[in-house]
Amino acid sequence: MTGEELVNRVVEEVLRRLNRGQVPVSPLPGHRRILVVVTGGTIGARAALEELARLKRERGVGLEYFILFSRSAAAIHDPEKWRQELQAVDVLVEGESSRGRHTELLELCDLVVVPVLTRTTAARLASMLLDSAAAEVLVDALMRGLPVIAASDAADPTSEGFARLGMNRGRPALVQTMKDNLEKIAGYGVTLVSARELGSVVAEMIGRRADSGIAPQPLLRSKNVPESPYQLPAVLSSVPAVEQRSGQRMVITRTELGALVNNNGVVRIPRGALVTPLAWDTIRDAGWRVEEV
Repeated sequence: MTGEELVNRVVEEVLRRLNRGQVPVSPLPGHRRILVVVTGGTIGARAALEELARLKRERGVGLEYFILFSRSAAAIHDPEKWRQELQAVDVLVEGESSRGRHTELLELCDLVVVPVLTRTTAARLASMLLDSAAAEVLVDALMRGLPVIAASDAADPTSEGFARLGMNRGRPALVQTMKDNLEKIAGYGVTLVSARELGSVVAEMIGRRADSGIAPQPLLRSKNVPESPYQLPAVLSSVPAVEQRSGQRMVITRTELGALVNNNGVVRIPRGALVTPLAWDTIRDAGWRVEEV
């Protein structure tokens, strides 16, 4: 990570913490936000992580990850390592964040990915036993009509991972029950894939949603949450300018650009605002024109 990227990450993290409870503004045109739900298995985990990291490298700022770890996953995997490899915007751990935050992420994202679907989570989903954050979030995503893609290596008793661990000697009834669980959740709408093909399937799903014109929906800000002086003001529909609320200098990251760019590719930046390096890179790469207001 270069010094410039580090500065930008620090600025974005400070703003995220200052705005905790605030809802992010609209995504940039063409952006895709993915909620990655990590459960506590290891079979296929490395391959799935590499696939998602590769997808991020290919798409750059056009793809943003948010990660939710179950309690068991946080004990088995290193959340900070996943954050770094996926360049995640935010990382939540079950028990350390409110349920409302989980719901907020679902509203923010337009795709849910499970890089490691464990046999336990598969059994919970098949039985509609929603006693964990992961199971509840996945069912909520399906109820919202969001695509859910899961790497099933750690839940499929016929996978190579089970054979390597010597766990391929179960009685037919046991094996069939585990396979039935997968078949049932596939019927619920979960797309089951192998860890090695996770990246390509996610990319294909992103392409389908782009072709259909489906995009992440911007969230409405809660009226009960006090506004942060660092939060970007809304663009006025009647006046081609941005209203400034206080004397404090605004900081604009790439996240806020979605609220400032119009259909003609013009970004209106408030006079005196501080624009982060990655935000400038996004503007340049998109070919947008900047107007100071």
